[in-house]
Amino acid sequence: MRGARIALLALAFGASAAAASPQRAVPGAGWSPVPVSGRSGEQIFHRYCWDCHGDGPDHPGTDALQVKYHGDPPARLDQRTDLNAPYIIHVVRHGISVMPSMRKTEISDAELKAIADYLTRKRR
Repeated sequence: MRGARIALLALAFGASAAAASPQRAVPGAGWSPVPVSGRSGEQIFHRYCWDCHGDGPDHPGTDALQVKYHGDPPARLDQRTDLNAPYIIHVVRHGISVMPSMRKTEISDAELKAIADYLTRKRR
């Protein structure tokens, strides 16, 4: 019985340590190549947006944009040059298609502005 408690405690500790990790360790769905702790637009994008708009399979936002645009413009948001900040902010706050809206309690105005600045950096 004591061994089971220790194993359960170790499992719980390992799960909490993994959740606190600033970067996911295993490539695949949801894995971000950029550390997600930090305040840069790129880091905030990877924290909030990468799971759906990342690279590779199992990213529903990227998959949907690939079907819609067939690669022109690119399906990955961070590779596009046609986005503007007001549009990005509107879509995040109000949602579009299957993308839900995100409240200010989920992503602050400052974080959203940093994401919009990051995604529009190639337009400047």
